[in-house]
Amino acid sequence: MQAGKIGNKELFYIMSRGFDKKQAMKLIVKARFNKIIEKIENELIRNEIIYEIDNRLN
Repeated sequence: MQAGKIGNKELFYIMSRGFDKKQAMKLIVKARFNKIIEKIENELIRNEIIYEIDNRLN
């Protein structure tokens, strides 16, 4: 898998669990960002970033 690309296998796996394609893609993107976000100590900044990610994925 390339950086920034969502793999078909990954997408298929999540969709096979009952999520539609858009929901599955959102979960994958959020999971990848979460690895970085959880390292941010400032809770206010962390929450602002999460909010922006959610807005841009809708």
